Amino acid sequence: MSSAPHHRPDLDVSRHSLLGEGFQRLARGLGPFIDPRMAEYFDDADTWTDLAADRMGRGVEPGTSDPLFQLLVLRRFWGPVFAEHFRDDLRPLIGQLIEARNLWAHFSLPDDPDYLDRILLGLERLLAPVEPEGASELRSLRSRLRDPAADDSAPPDLPADHDGPDLEAQLSETEMAFERLQDEHMSLARQLEHRRMSEAGAKLQLTAAEQRLLELQARSAALEEQLVTSDMSRDRLEWLFVSFLAVLLLVMALAVT
Repeated sequence: MSSAPHHRPDLDVSRHSLLGEGFQRLARGLGPFIDPRMAEYFDDADTWTDLAADRMGRGVEPGTSDPLFQLLVLRRFWGPVFAEHFRDDLRPLIGQLIEARNLWAHFSLPDDPDYLDRILLGLERLLAPVEPEGASELRSLRSRLRDPAADDSAPPDLPADHDGPDLEAQLSETEMAFERLQDEHMSLARQLEHRRMSEAGAKLQLTAAEQRLLELQARSAALEEQLVTSDMSRDRLEWLFVSFLAVLLLVMALAVT
């Protein structure tokens, strides 16, 4: 007796969704762990995210709720802040997770379930020392990856759910919209940084112009002083010449008499 073919979601959509769930679960677990330690390191609970982003040479950041920012903070401040809380063999794993997060954001994950399984395992290992419960949830995501049918509640004999493709399409559109928003956010951040650099350059030019103006004012004052001195010297020469003529005329008059 034959049965209807079992309905399975599109591999690309399900793979992207699973990894998105994994990163979000990582963020929920790491946020309360990272925040107080970085606030203590910078001695500033309100603006440590801005200070950390500036230290890493990045623009405006969304904060500790963003898994990419969390991973970048872990990598950059591993030694002074986090090394005592994790084993050393987890440090190289952070770079792999950052790369996977970027591939996920650009819908560029490799068509390899084993790769995704390794990334989910990496998320699990990184979260386990911080929140074991979250690591258990990530382990269940790996089970869903290996056996997608385990997450399908529809009986095998029932026809496929016709709403499934629509929901998957909506999910894909939503994720694409999210990616566009991320790109717009990064673009705005770059524009803000460029504007800051432009303003800094304009301030330097203004300072240089003011310095040149002060130098010109000093030269003008010196020239005015020289001109006044020159006029006084010329007046003295004229008086001396007039006096000389007067004496000469007097001598000539006496000689005639």
